[in-house]
Amino acid sequence: MQFDDSAKWLWESNMVLMLVGLVLIYLTFTIMEYTTKRRLMKQKISYKLDQAKKNLAKLEEELDNNENSVIAKRRHIVEFPIEELLKKLQAGELNCIEVLKAYQAKALDVTKELNCVTEFIAEAEEWAKELDANAAATGKRKPLHGLPFSVKDNVSIVGYDCTAGISKFINQSAIEDAALVSAIRSLGAIPFCRTNVPQTLLSFGCSNPIWGSTKNPWCKDRTPGGSSGGEATLVAAGGSLLGIGSDIGGSIRIPAAFCGVFSIKPTSLRLSYKGFRKSAVGCIGIPSVPGILARDSKTVILLCKLLLDDGYIRRYFDPDLLPIPWNEQMFTVSSKLRIGYYEECDYFPCTPGVRRAIRIAKQKLEALGHELIPFLPPRVDYVISSVISMFYADQGRYVLEALSVDDIDPLLALQIKIALKLPHPVKQMIRPLLSLIAPRLAPCFMAAAGHQYRHSYQLWQGVLKQSEYKANFLSDWRNLNLDICIGPCFACPAPLAKDTGRLSPAFAYACLYNFLDFPAGIVPVTKETEQDQLMLLNGGYDFRDLVCKLVKKTTQGAIGLPIPVQVIGLPYQEEVVLRAMNILESAIQN
Repeated sequence: MQFDDSAKWLWESNMVLMLVGLVLIYLTFTIMEYTTKRRLMKQKISYKLDQAKKNLAKLEEELDNNENSVIAKRRHIVEFPIEELLKKLQAGELNCIEVLKAYQAKALDVTKELNCVTEFIAEAEEWAKELDANAAATGKRKPLHGLPFSVKDNVSIVGYDCTAGISKFINQSAIEDAALVSAIRSLGAIPFCRTNVPQTLLSFGCSNPIWGSTKNPWCKDRTPGGSSGGEATLVAAGGSLLGIGSDIGGSIRIPAAFCGVFSIKPTSLRLSYKGFRKSAVGCIGIPSVPGILARDSKTVILLCKLLLDDGYIRRYFDPDLLPIPWNEQMFTVSSKLRIGYYEECDYFPCTPGVRRAIRIAKQKLEALGHELIPFLPPRVDYVISSVISMFYADQGRYVLEALSVDDIDPLLALQIKIALKLPHPVKQMIRPLLSLIAPRLAPCFMAAAGHQYRHSYQLWQGVLKQSEYKANFLSDWRNLNLDICIGPCFACPAPLAKDTGRLSPAFAYACLYNFLDFPAGIVPVTKETEQDQLMLLNGGYDFRDLVCKLVKKTTQGAIGLPIPVQVIGLPYQEEVVLRAMNILESAIQN
């Protein structure tokens, strides 16, 4: 009996030791695998950066020219407005190669200071020479003949990676150009560089562990916005006349707002998103769309008109687009507009400078005879919660898997390490305290990781509620017989870069129109003034909410930063939005 007990004890002890050994072996192999992947990730990034630096050094050498006449000519070229530059290119007064080199040189200077360009497109010079040769042989030139343009990192160019700031996507070169790039190239323009983005594209900051941090051209301590932050910075600093980006939650409008340039986010399927890397792959309910950035509304209008005229981009480059060609009558009609306006929504308050920008736009438009009617978007807290839940309806699996071995950018740390990874029961325990100290953050925090849509039927219900919200919004709009609406794009001017990751409720003003799938444009109107700062500090922005306190703190010292208005239209009425942008720009300039 004693022998049997000893044998049993020995067998059980061996089993425990064997299990412990298996666990240790598993952990050892897991750690080794993770360590190996991390080492390979570092090597991929290092190789990518070395390659980019060599290409940059080669371009610098090619552009190096100490002749005063060449330097002066390049300076003049980048100062020409787009109409004048195109006129000179069409007339043959300038050739494509010298215009390209002027913008390459300017973009080099800008990126050395602000770190906005990730890669220069080596083939651009060859394309420019081909255009010059063809023009010399035939005398024919296309509408955008020789115009250099820049593209965001997630826009496909043959032979280049769309990294989205994630190491996993290094060495996955595109095998064809994005349809939008192909369309613009077919009009005679030349893509010449690619620009920086935030890691995952799901941020309104602009930094990642591959390419580093992009600085705002108005203040280097502040964010240029995201995810099209590199584009907005380059355009604002004069390194590009025209930029192509994308927008799923304000990604082209927020950078335009922070950098003081013009942009438009179209309705989905009006312009092609084919060939763009998505930030939320498979996302239902929030369509990703392309967008255009420029220094003035005329450039945005010109490109939209060329792409949509007679259904050009749909007929030749993306048949999946809706058959809605450019409507010249809608754009040129001379009747006065009925315009809704709001200085802020009920969910998140705007700083005094942002509210003043709306009043300036209202006064300018009224002075031209347009009718301004108060209009307040309803239930914006529901909208931002739904948007974030739809982004992460897969419980964040796509993002977490993509970042499994990467360093997490500091601006995303709160979003990735806490909001996405924290178990939902723990969030539920935290929620009462969060609702007390930061009630406006609570909808964002609880929505991250998509627990609202853990099952397909819940997502279906969410999409149904979204449709009901859109129907009610449209009903309110039409009851007022509005043509367009103007409002803020963000709750404050460009925040300090270090604060970006903690201000998610403030992007509600932009993501509202992704949720609705309405076209929306950005028009710079004014800049932050000393008076705005005085109001901010003396009772004009006093709230107990911790996020509002951070907005107040980060806006201090923002004197001189651009503040825009957002111009919103009904779905598939981009022409009305562009017309209003043009009217407002002219009114502000005058």
